[in-house]
Amino acid sequence: MSATGDVAGGAPATGPRFLPGFGVLFDKEMREARRQKRIIIFTVVMTLLLALVPVIAARTAETIPDDRARLLLTADSMDGLVGVWAGIVGYLGALMIVAATVDAIAHERALGVTAWIVTKPVARQSYLLSKIAAHALVGIVAIVVIPTAVFAALSVGLFQDVPLERIGLAAVVLSVEMIFLSTLVVALGVPLRSVMPILLIALAVWFAPVIVPLPAFERTEWTTYVLPSNLPLAAVLSAVRDRGEFAAAAVTVPMVAVGLTLLLLVAALSLFERQEL
Repeated sequence: MSATGDVAGGAPATGPRFLPGFGVLFDKEMREARRQKRIIIFTVVMTLLLALVPVIAARTAETIPDDRARLLLTADSMDGLVGVWAGIVGYLGALMIVAATVDAIAHERALGVTAWIVTKPVARQSYLLSKIAAHALVGIVAIVVIPTAVFAALSVGLFQDVPLERIGLAAVVLSVEMIFLSTLVVALGVPLRSVMPILLIALAVWFAPVIVPLPAFERTEWTTYVLPSNLPLAAVLSAVRDRGEFAAAAVTVPMVAVGLTLLLLVAALSLFERQEL
Protein backbone atom coordinates (compact mmCIF):
# COMPACT_ATOMS: atom_id res chain seq x y z
CA MET A 1 0.00 0.00 0.00
CA SER A 2 1.27 3.44 -0.82
CA ALA A 3 0.83 6.66 1.13
CA THR A 4 0.82 9.03 -1.81
CA GLY A 5 -2.01 10.78 -3.63
CA ASP A 6 -3.74 13.16 -1.23
CA VAL A 7 -0.47 14.09 0.46
CA ALA A 8 1.15 14.62 -2.89
CA GLY A 9 -1.77 16.69 -4.07
CA GLY A 10 -1.48 19.08 -1.17
CA ALA A 11 -4.58 18.00 0.78
CA PRO A 12 -4.56 19.25 4.35
CA ALA A 13 -2.97 16.87 6.80
CA THR A 14 -5.71 15.70 9.12
CA GLY A 15 -5.60 13.68 12.30
CA PRO A 16 -5.15 14.15 16.02
CA ARG A 17 -3.03 17.14 17.03
CA PHE A 18 -0.39 14.85 18.47
CA LEU A 19 -0.37 12.84 15.19
CA PRO A 20 -0.53 15.41 12.39
CA GLY A 21 -1.26 13.82 9.03
CA PHE A 22 -2.49 10.48 10.40
CA GLY A 23 -6.00 10.87 8.99
CA VAL A 24 -5.03 11.57 5.40
CA LEU A 25 -2.32 8.89 5.40
CA PHE A 26 -4.63 6.27 6.90
CA ASP A 27 -7.38 7.14 4.42
CA LYS A 28 -4.97 6.78 1.51
CA GLU A 29 -3.67 3.46 2.80
CA MET A 30 -7.21 2.11 3.03
CA ARG A 31 -8.08 3.23 -0.49
CA GLU A 32 -4.90 1.67 -1.83
CA ALA A 33 -5.80 -1.57 -0.05
CA ARG A 34 -9.11 -1.81 -1.87
CA ARG A 35 -7.18 -1.86 -5.15
CA GLN A 36 -4.68 -4.52 -4.05
CA LYS A 37 -5.20 -7.67 -6.11
CA ARG A 38 -3.47 -9.86 -3.55
CA ILE A 39 -5.86 -8.75 -0.81
CA ILE A 40 -8.81 -9.64 -3.02
CA ILE A 41 -7.24 -12.99 -3.89
CA PHE A 42 -6.53 -13.78 -0.24
CA THR A 43 -10.12 -12.96 0.72
CA VAL A 44 -11.57 -15.12 -2.05
CA VAL A 45 -9.26 -18.06 -1.33
CA MET A 46 -9.87 -17.98 2.42
CA THR A 47 -13.63 -17.63 1.95
CA LEU A 48 -13.82 -20.56 -0.47
CA LEU A 49 -11.73 -22.77 1.80
CA LEU A 50 -13.88 -22.00 4.84
CA ALA A 51 -17.08 -22.47 2.84
CA LEU A 52 -15.97 -26.01 2.08
CA VAL A 53 -15.48 -26.89 5.75
CA PRO A 54 -19.18 -27.08 6.78
CA VAL A 55 -20.15 -28.57 3.43
CA ILE A 56 -17.67 -31.43 3.86
CA ALA A 57 -18.61 -31.81 7.53
CA ALA A 58 -22.27 -32.20 6.59
CA ARG A 59 -21.35 -35.25 4.51
CA THR A 60 -18.68 -36.84 6.69
CA ALA A 61 -19.06 -35.78 10.34
CA GLU A 62 -20.71 -37.93 12.98
CA THR A 63 -24.28 -36.81 13.65
CA ILE A 64 -27.03 -37.56 16.17
CA PRO A 65 -30.33 -38.82 14.71
CA ASP A 66 -32.81 -35.96 14.67
CA ASP A 67 -36.05 -35.22 12.80
CA ARG A 68 -35.30 -31.55 12.17
CA ALA A 69 -34.01 -30.31 8.82
CA ARG A 70 -30.63 -29.19 10.13
CA LEU A 71 -28.09 -31.78 11.23
CA LEU A 72 -27.22 -32.27 14.87
CA LEU A 73 -23.49 -32.91 15.22
CA THR A 74 -21.96 -34.73 18.13
CA ALA A 75 -19.94 -32.53 20.51
CA ASP A 76 -16.67 -33.89 19.14
CA SER A 77 -17.76 -33.28 15.55
CA MET A 78 -18.76 -29.71 16.36
CA ASP A 79 -15.39 -29.16 18.04
CA GLY A 80 -13.76 -30.53 14.91
CA LEU A 81 -15.77 -28.19 12.70
CA VAL A 82 -14.91 -24.98 14.55
CA GLY A 83 -11.37 -26.18 15.25
CA VAL A 84 -10.67 -26.65 11.56
CA TRP A 85 -12.06 -23.17 10.87
CA ALA A 86 -9.84 -21.56 13.51
CA GLY A 87 -6.78 -23.51 12.38
CA ILE A 88 -7.18 -22.56 8.72
CA VAL A 89 -7.59 -18.86 9.49
CA GLY A 90 -4.82 -18.92 12.08
CA TYR A 91 -2.11 -20.69 10.11
CA LEU A 92 -2.94 -19.81 6.50
CA GLY A 93 -4.00 -16.31 7.54
CA ALA A 94 -0.55 -15.74 9.06
CA LEU A 95 1.08 -16.33 5.69
CA MET A 96 -1.45 -14.07 4.00
CA ILE A 97 -1.01 -11.11 6.33
CA VAL A 98 2.79 -11.35 6.12
CA ALA A 99 2.61 -11.44 2.31
CA ALA A 100 0.19 -8.49 2.27
CA THR A 101 2.36 -6.36 4.57
CA VAL A 102 5.94 -7.30 3.72
CA ASP A 103 6.58 -4.38 1.35
CA ALA A 104 4.61 -1.79 3.31
CA ILE A 105 7.64 0.44 3.86
CA ALA A 106 10.43 -1.11 1.75
CA HIS A 107 8.76 -0.30 -1.58
CA GLU A 108 8.16 3.36 -0.75
CA ARG A 109 11.65 3.74 0.67
CA ALA A 110 13.18 2.38 -2.52
CA LEU A 111 11.24 4.95 -4.53
CA GLY A 112 12.11 7.81 -2.17
CA VAL A 113 8.45 8.30 -1.29
CA THR A 114 8.96 7.85 2.46
CA ALA A 115 11.69 10.51 2.65
CA TRP A 116 9.51 12.89 0.62
CA ILE A 117 6.35 12.36 2.68
CA VAL A 118 8.02 13.13 6.00
CA THR A 119 9.06 16.54 4.64
CA LYS A 120 5.35 17.41 4.51
CA PRO A 121 3.30 18.58 7.52
CA VAL A 122 2.92 15.04 8.83
CA ALA A 123 4.59 13.38 11.81
CA ARG A 124 6.84 10.41 11.29
CA GLN A 125 4.77 8.57 13.89
CA SER A 126 1.68 9.23 11.75
CA TYR A 127 3.32 7.63 8.74
CA LEU A 128 4.28 4.46 10.61
CA LEU A 129 1.05 4.17 12.61
CA SER A 130 -1.09 4.65 9.50
CA LYS A 131 0.74 1.73 7.87
CA ILE A 132 0.22 -0.55 10.85
CA ALA A 133 -3.39 0.46 11.46
CA ALA A 134 -4.43 0.12 7.83
CA HIS A 135 -2.74 -3.23 7.25
CA ALA A 136 -4.08 -4.64 10.52
CA LEU A 137 -7.63 -3.49 9.77
CA VAL A 138 -7.51 -4.81 6.21
CA GLY A 139 -6.15 -8.13 7.48
CA ILE A 140 -8.88 -8.44 10.10
CA VAL A 141 -11.67 -7.67 7.63
CA ALA A 142 -10.34 -9.56 4.60
CA ILE A 143 -8.84 -12.63 6.30
CA VAL A 144 -10.90 -13.02 9.47
CA VAL A 145 -14.27 -11.25 9.35
CA ILE A 146 -15.53 -11.85 5.81
CA PRO A 147 -14.50 -15.53 5.50
CA THR A 148 -15.70 -16.25 9.05
CA ALA A 149 -19.08 -14.66 8.33
CA VAL A 150 -19.52 -16.99 5.34
CA PHE A 151 -18.39 -20.00 7.39
CA ALA A 152 -20.75 -19.14 10.25
CA ALA A 153 -23.71 -18.54 7.93
CA LEU A 154 -23.25 -21.88 6.16
CA SER A 155 -22.73 -23.68 9.47
CA VAL A 156 -25.90 -22.23 10.97
CA GLY A 157 -27.79 -23.18 7.82
CA LEU A 158 -26.57 -26.78 7.94
CA PHE A 159 -26.25 -27.57 11.65
CA GLN A 160 -28.03 -27.09 14.94
CA ASP A 161 -26.45 -25.52 18.01
CA VAL A 162 -23.49 -23.86 16.27
CA PRO A 163 -21.42 -22.19 19.06
CA LEU A 164 -21.44 -18.67 17.65
CA GLU A 165 -20.22 -17.18 20.93
CA ARG A 166 -17.11 -19.39 20.85
CA ILE A 167 -16.57 -18.58 17.19
CA GLY A 168 -16.78 -14.89 18.06
CA LEU A 169 -14.25 -15.29 20.88
CA ALA A 170 -11.86 -17.16 18.61
CA ALA A 171 -12.28 -14.45 15.95
CA VAL A 172 -11.09 -11.90 18.51
CA VAL A 173 -7.95 -14.00 19.11
CA LEU A 174 -7.40 -14.25 15.35
CA SER A 175 -7.77 -10.47 15.09
CA VAL A 176 -5.04 -10.09 17.72
CA GLU A 177 -2.91 -12.30 15.47
CA MET A 178 -3.49 -10.00 12.49
CA ILE A 179 -2.56 -6.95 14.59
CA PHE A 180 0.59 -8.56 15.97
CA LEU A 181 1.85 -9.74 12.58
CA SER A 182 1.06 -6.42 10.88
CA THR A 183 2.97 -4.59 13.59
CA LEU A 184 5.88 -7.05 13.42
CA VAL A 185 6.29 -6.83 9.65
CA VAL A 186 5.94 -3.05 9.47
CA ALA A 187 8.34 -2.68 12.43
CA LEU A 188 10.90 -4.86 10.64
CA GLY A 189 10.66 -2.46 7.71
CA VAL A 190 12.16 0.30 9.85
CA PRO A 191 15.70 -1.14 10.31
CA LEU A 192 15.57 -3.30 7.16
CA ARG A 193 15.36 -1.73 3.71
CA SER A 194 14.57 -4.67 1.42
CA VAL A 195 11.70 -7.11 1.23
CA MET A 196 13.55 -10.44 1.44
CA PRO A 197 15.16 -9.95 4.89
CA ILE A 198 11.83 -8.67 6.24
CA LEU A 199 10.03 -11.72 4.87
CA LEU A 200 12.58 -14.24 6.13
CA ILE A 201 12.78 -12.77 9.63
CA ALA A 202 9.00 -12.49 9.95
CA LEU A 203 8.53 -16.12 8.89
CA ALA A 204 11.33 -17.25 11.21
CA VAL A 205 9.80 -15.44 14.18
CA TRP A 206 6.44 -16.99 13.44
CA PHE A 207 7.28 -20.55 12.43
CA ALA A 208 10.69 -21.36 13.93
CA PRO A 209 9.36 -21.95 17.48
CA VAL A 210 6.88 -24.43 16.04
CA ILE A 211 9.21 -26.43 13.78
CA VAL A 212 12.67 -26.06 15.37
CA PRO A 213 13.17 -28.46 18.35
CA LEU A 214 15.23 -26.24 20.68
CA PRO A 215 16.46 -28.14 23.76
CA ALA A 216 15.00 -25.59 26.19
CA PHE A 217 11.60 -26.03 24.56
CA GLU A 218 11.77 -29.82 24.70
CA ARG A 219 12.11 -29.89 28.49
CA THR A 220 9.22 -27.62 29.28
CA GLU A 221 5.83 -26.63 27.89
CA TRP A 222 5.95 -23.01 29.07
CA THR A 223 6.29 -21.76 25.48
CA THR A 224 2.78 -22.98 24.73
CA TYR A 225 1.44 -20.26 27.00
CA VAL A 226 3.52 -17.29 25.84
CA LEU A 227 4.74 -17.48 22.23
CA PRO A 228 2.68 -15.36 19.79
CA SER A 229 3.24 -18.08 17.19
CA ASN A 230 0.72 -20.07 19.26
CA LEU A 231 -2.07 -17.60 18.54
CA PRO A 232 -3.65 -20.05 16.04
CA LEU A 233 -3.63 -22.66 18.82
CA ALA A 234 -5.17 -20.14 21.20
CA ALA A 235 -7.91 -19.50 18.63
CA VAL A 236 -8.62 -23.21 18.30
CA LEU A 237 -8.78 -23.56 22.10
CA SER A 238 -11.18 -20.61 22.26
CA ALA A 239 -13.45 -22.20 19.66
CA VAL A 240 -13.74 -25.75 20.97
CA ARG A 241 -15.65 -27.07 23.96
CA ASP A 242 -13.01 -29.53 25.17
CA ARG A 243 -9.83 -27.44 25.59
CA GLY A 244 -7.68 -30.06 27.28
CA GLU A 245 -4.57 -29.42 29.34
CA PHE A 246 -3.55 -26.23 27.51
CA ALA A 247 -6.82 -24.38 28.10
CA ALA A 248 -5.06 -21.42 29.77
CA ALA A 249 -3.18 -20.69 26.52
CA ALA A 250 -6.43 -19.34 25.07
CA VAL A 251 -5.98 -16.38 27.44
CA THR A 252 -2.24 -16.10 28.08
CA VAL A 253 -1.05 -16.18 24.46
CA PRO A 254 -3.26 -13.27 23.27
CA MET A 255 -2.30 -11.26 26.36
CA VAL A 256 1.41 -11.75 25.73
CA ALA A 257 0.90 -10.96 22.03
CA VAL A 258 -0.78 -7.65 22.90
CA GLY A 259 2.11 -6.75 25.21
CA LEU A 260 4.71 -7.61 22.57
CA THR A 261 2.76 -5.63 19.97
CA LEU A 262 2.99 -2.53 22.15
CA LEU A 263 6.73 -3.09 22.71
CA LEU A 264 7.32 -3.52 18.97
CA LEU A 265 5.33 -0.38 18.28
CA VAL A 266 7.26 1.73 20.77
CA ALA A 267 10.63 0.42 19.54
CA ALA A 268 9.77 0.97 15.87
CA LEU A 269 8.44 4.49 16.47
CA SER A 270 11.51 5.42 18.49
CA LEU A 271 13.93 4.16 15.83
CA PHE A 272 11.97 5.65 12.93
CA GLU A 273 11.90 9.05 14.63
CA ARG A 274 15.72 9.18 14.75
CA GLN A 275 16.43 7.39 11.49
CA GLU A 276 17.92 9.01 8.42
CA LEU A 277 15.66 8.22 5.49
